[in-house]
Amino acid sequence: MLKASIILAKVLLSAGLVWLAFSKIDLDSGWATVRAITPLALAAAAAFFALQFVLAALRLRAFLRALGVRYRVRAALDVIMIGAFFSQTLISFVGGDAMRIWRIVRSRVSVAVAAKSVLFDRIAGFAGLFVLLLAATPFLARLVQSAEMFAGQLLIVLLALGGIGAAFLVRRLPDVAPRWRPFRLAREVVDTGLEIWRSKRGAWLVLGLSVGIQLLNVVILYVLGHGLGMDLRFLDGLLLFPTVLFLSMLPISVAGWGVREGAMIAALALVGIPPHQGLALSVCFGLGLIVVSLPGGLVWLAARHRPIGNAAS
Repeated sequence: MLKASIILAKVLLSAGLVWLAFSKIDLDSGWATVRAITPLALAAAAAFFALQFVLAALRLRAFLRALGVRYRVRAALDVIMIGAFFSQTLISFVGGDAMRIWRIVRSRVSVAVAAKSVLFDRIAGFAGLFVLLLAATPFLARLVQSAEMFAGQLLIVLLALGGIGAAFLVRRLPDVAPRWRPFRLAREVVDTGLEIWRSKRGAWLVLGLSVGIQLLNVVILYVLGHGLGMDLRFLDGLLLFPTVLFLSMLPISVAGWGVREGAMIAALALVGIPPHQGLALSVCFGLGLIVVSLPGGLVWLAARHRPIGNAAS
């Protein structure tokens, strides 16, 4: 019942925010902008999305290897595609991360290891985006004229840093705390994460892949923006898009819909992009994510009734 209520709340929030975004713009201008997008921009964006899947598969494989499981890149790519399909489409409310765990377990990996690998992969995604966000924040002062908006940006950074600090505090809890299952599991996750981080080669590989994936998101948005006829510099996109992406990754809406649109309109307004173009860019990006995730549904259908066996390389 609680899970259904949370899902319903996310759907209602996304729907409300999307409606609010559309109510604030000239829909005729927005539709004309979308129809004018160039085929070259669409093809380039699709290629970069595909490259993201490959990098994400390499990152997941790196985590599984760090947890003692040798895993094929092809098998990891299947996991990523299935997770993307369930995360980006509304065909099912089963979470993308849950389906990733399911797929890994079917390749003869324990549930505990599969869950940890997916959890660390999710954390790494936030970490890569946080690196870009942290690097962009000092340079945003020239774009953000409103003290309130810049304070909001700083608040996001501080909250992220607070989350990192809280993770380390888990390891310093009194000895009685680990007897409680939630604290015990949290400490185990943090300890395992620190072990992976201390294996310097694996840690830098994972961080590099995470930053690369998020940079590709910036490139995709930039390419789509130019395909939509926007007068947008890549440097401005590099400063603004990480905040938009970070907010859309928060688990408060369905696949970021609504949150991403509102944040995109507000961010691009800082560099003179009209609201209808900002909304068009966000919608094209979201629809692009759905389109490139559809093959994951075919992979899932093919794998439903047969285990993939040992995915070791």
